[in-house]
Amino acid sequence: MFRDHSIAGNWPALVARLDDTDALRRWAEQDARLAGLRYVERDLLPLLARGADHARGNDVLAALVRQAARDGGDDLDALLLVLHLCSDWVLPLAKRLRDLSPGMVGVIVCELTCKIRSYRWRTPGSAVAATLCRNTRRDVLAQFRPALRRRGAATELLLPTDSAKWESALRSGPAQQPAGEDIDVVDLLLWADRAGVERDDLRLLVRTEQARADAAISGADAVVAAEYGLSQRTFYRRRDKTLTALREIARDYLAAVA
Repeated sequence: MFRDHSIAGNWPALVARLDDTDALRRWAEQDARLAGLRYVERDLLPLLARGADHARGNDVLAALVRQAARDGGDDLDALLLVLHLCSDWVLPLAKRLRDLSPGMVGVIVCELTCKIRSYRWRTPGSAVAATLCRNTRRDVLAQFRPALRRRGAATELLLPTDSAKWESALRSGPAQQPAGEDIDVVDLLLWADRAGVERDDLRLLVRTEQARADAAISGADAVVAAEYGLSQRTFYRRRDKTLTALREIARDYLAAVA
């Protein structure tokens, strides 16, 4: 975890205040996902560390975001805590976007704060941190690229769709995108959705690529076809239709993000 006092205040002081006021126990009375937690560094942080159980960590973060949200607990200490927990990607993102403004850290933190305060915690999904990061980045970019906001897309540089790196990134999926790459598959799919590509077909394509990337799954295409209740012929027809649609919109997408 990155702890920069310029991002969300003094971390040791925040931890001491949360521990002294029994914040985790108080919040657990409103959200059972925090049950059994007492101390921030001893009990909470190990659940959110790299390599910890993802589902459990996501539940804990979702509970904290609920406490920080305006229509949830409306707790400013919870907000500061979530900002710290998400801050490991703030500086890397600011570095990537430094050409847009010299004060990107502040811009990103402000936008992240808005996303936390307005988060739809009643339906948090399975990737709270990734959602906060993705939506923050999208709207920060839209602030500096208003033309993209009007077109309905905001993204960083994308490689041509015939690029081997693009194909590799698509196969890996957004969560496995290598650090430092300038490919944003998530925003490409968002663009495709806005451009009229069927959302269910996009989900089918993403699920197929995820299954193919999972070494534990053999015959990934057949597995995904069965999951969706499709014959293999229908599965391949829908997949090929989606890939064709993505190729057709690639020129407009690249023009918009240039």
